Amino acid sequence: MSTETESNESSPTAGSRFSGESWFGLQEAHLLSVPTIVWFLVFLIAPLGVVVVYSFMSYSNFNVVFEFTLDPWTEVVFSGTVLQVFARTLVVALAVTVITLIFGYPLAYFLRFYTGEITGIILLLFLVVPFWTSGTIRTLGWFPILGTNGAINYTLLSLGLTSSPVEWLLFSPFSQIVGYLQNFIVFMAAPIYISLSQIDKDLLDASNTLRGGPLETFRNVTLPLSVPGVAIGCLFTFVLSVGNLTIPQFLSGGERTVSMLINEEVSRGLQYPNASAMSVALLVVIFVFVFALLRFVDITDIAQT
Repeated sequence: MSTETESNESSPTAGSRFSGESWFGLQEAHLLSVPTIVWFLVFLIAPLGVVVVYSFMSYSNFNVVFEFTLDPWTEVVFSGTVLQVFARTLVVALAVTVITLIFGYPLAYFLRFYTGEITGIILLLFLVVPFWTSGTIRTLGWFPILGTNGAINYTLLSLGLTSSPVEWLLFSPFSQIVGYLQNFIVFMAAPIYISLSQIDKDLLDASNTLRGGPLETFRNVTLPLSVPGVAIGCLFTFVLSVGNLTIPQFLSGGERTVSMLINEEVSRGLQYPNASAMSVALLVVIFVFVFALLRFVDITDIAQT
């Protein structure tokens, strides 16, 4: 009888296996993280490793030659033309981020403080509706609006506000910014809305009690507490702008970005080493931006209620 009792006590039960106790030398949290770790290793780390390796390979007759070389870096990435394209891509991405913030913050502020909670969420979800179609269709949809024979020029000519079509509306930096804004404003407004929703109403009431006006309350309470949402929105917008291909390809009027150069290298002659080197360089630039942003803002605050 005692032997049976001792064996029952010594054998692990189902509850003990998943109650945080050690199981095969691992804790429950470690076991639950295994699928995520495997997914990242297989679908993120391994492909990035292949890209990095290819960036140091040679190329001959539409084939990758597995011989170590620095030519993709010295002759392509650090060439004057590619560096200029990198600079232009970064300037455009920063401009898009700033402009999207200028439009996205007031939108999120209005949805948070001037609509009900359910109404604000519903209106925010309407920004997702365009994503029911492909990015190409959303981009080409600006042609009949901004083109020389489009709706805006037709209206301007009909009202006599201009004697000829306005040509800079399409295939220009303006149309490129408009395309970015349409696609990425939801990625800016949503995190800001979440940050604003987590602001304790008592803090706003305390500011009013201390005779703080709307501007003082916004400057001293609302804006500082919404900074994590602003940082996440800027992160999303910048990364998506840097790597986007469809919008600059159709709306920029021929001004190339890094993503277009990468696409050209692959499409023109299967130049995988050159494309890989530019991809790695672009990834490094993105990491630098993210690291610099996280040095100044703790985005984990957005997850705290």
